[in-house]
Amino acid sequence: MFLDRWHALFLSRIRVRAKQRIVWLAFVMILLQTVSVWGGLAPDFSGKKSMTSHPDAGMILISEGPFMMGSSGEDIEWVVRTFHSASREWYQDETPMQEIYLGSYYIDRLEVTNSKYTEYMQATSKSAPKYWDNPRFNKPDQPVVGVNFQEALEYCLWAGKRLPSEAEWEKAARGEDSRKFPWGNEPDPTRANVLGLKDKYRYTSSTGNYLKGKSPYGVMDMAGNVWEWTSAWYQPYQNSKHTNEMFGQTLKVVRGGSWNSNMDLARTAIRGKVLPKQQQSYIGFRCVMQP
Repeated sequence: MFLDRWHALFLSRIRVRAKQRIVWLAFVMILLQTVSVWGGLAPDFSGKKSMTSHPDAGMILISEGPFMMGSSGEDIEWVVRTFHSASREWYQDETPMQEIYLGSYYIDRLEVTNSKYTEYMQATSKSAPKYWDNPRFNKPDQPVVGVNFQEALEYCLWAGKRLPSEAEWEKAARGEDSRKFPWGNEPDPTRANVLGLKDKYRYTSSTGNYLKGKSPYGVMDMAGNVWEWTSAWYQPYQNSKHTNEMFGQTLKVVRGGSWNSNMDLARTAIRGKVLPKQQQSYIGFRCVMQP
């Protein structure tokens, strides 16, 4: 997992001699987060929003507490039976299911839209992402796509937020009852924008369009529409017995499935993995922040 390295730029002490006693002044440490995944410099946010600890109106509070993360062996067998899948090995990286305790945090109710990303580009003079001019994906209320990991991360930092961890994403999607989909335990292609005709969309839909597919917390589109970047490298879970040559610090985890995913890939526990530099029409993101 890439490491956020905080560097203190300076801490200088100025000694002042006068009739008064010696006074030591310490400059405030300025913290810069090194966020480049492939060895570049920390991003320059010209026109950056004023950073705030207050969530905007489009965020939902996820309360502090435990939840069950991942899938059990029985869950994996259910997936294989339900979707007639021969990919049992594909799902093993979701194991073992285990209790994870998280502090409270806020998460965007909706995926970041083209409209929101336009504000970012105007404020920072950043270039438009891939697919920006493609009419299949460029309506204001559709999720922005074609952004790589670094671009998604820089947007979140500009907005005073960050990308979610895998655990934060999964808890917001499934709640505390270990449900398989944001709405419950039964697959229902009418509740999410996934592959097929029942959801009425061939490509991405406007965000928040599937009200019956919301999570227990009211977070929208956690199944389908676009896969979403997380901050995590593709690594085995703690106490996992599963081995995979792809584990390491090469691939980033994306979550949730997309408009071209089957229902088995729209489950709350599914773990997608992609190269950080990938810019795909089926990958977007949302942000989180601390209270």
